[in-house]
Amino acid sequence: MANSRFRCLYCRDYFDPDTMVKTPAGWFCGVDHAIAYARAKTDKQKQKAQKASKIAHKRERQELVHNHYPTQFRLAKQAAQRLANRLDSKLGCVCCGEPRGRAQFCGGHYKTAGGHPELALDLRNIHGQRNRLCNQEKSGNIAGDKTSHGYKAGLVWRYGQALVDYLESYREPAKYSCDELRKIRALYDAEVRAVEKGGQPTRDWRTLDYNLRDLIQM
Repeated sequence: MANSRFRCLYCRDYFDPDTMVKTPAGWFCGVDHAIAYARAKTDKQKQKAQKASKIAHKRERQELVHNHYPTQFRLAKQAAQRLANRLDSKLGCVCCGEPRGRAQFCGGHYKTAGGHPELALDLRNIHGQRNRLCNQEKSGNIAGDKTSHGYKAGLVWRYGQALVDYLESYREPAKYSCDELRKIRALYDAEVRAVEKGGQPTRDWRTLDYNLRDLIQM
């Protein structure tokens, strides 16, 4: 009868207790099953510890990235470039006029992000540009050459001299916090999603009548 027998913790079958092995962990039908149970339990504990360690490491990494300024700045800049390129999706290259469809385009900076971090996230400084030829091979193609009018002339033609004057005037570097950078990224990503769904931008991002910091504090 099952009631007069003990169950082996490993194989889960019932046996006469006189034939079984008793350990601090419980009863087993034999030494082999007692050893196998101990090994399986140890492996399970190791797996549990490894899983807990991975979760803790992931949380630590997320916390580090969450408050890591270079990472948050890079993510915000990428969001700005995506939005700028999307806003100009019906326009040709700002530097050479090449229409879309025959080359890869990107959101290229007029004033470089490294040299002018205060303009790195400013959509008035980022416009759709041929990635390989104008952005990379010609280092932004600012002044133009025999085959293209250049970034500066393209901005003047599209938006007027006032925009170029704004970009070329001195301003204090924008010292955004990580929290502000996350808000900027969220703002731009939401705008990209809306435009991709066929909606209109919430504002004209190339006008001179707004301050980015004011927008994320609204």
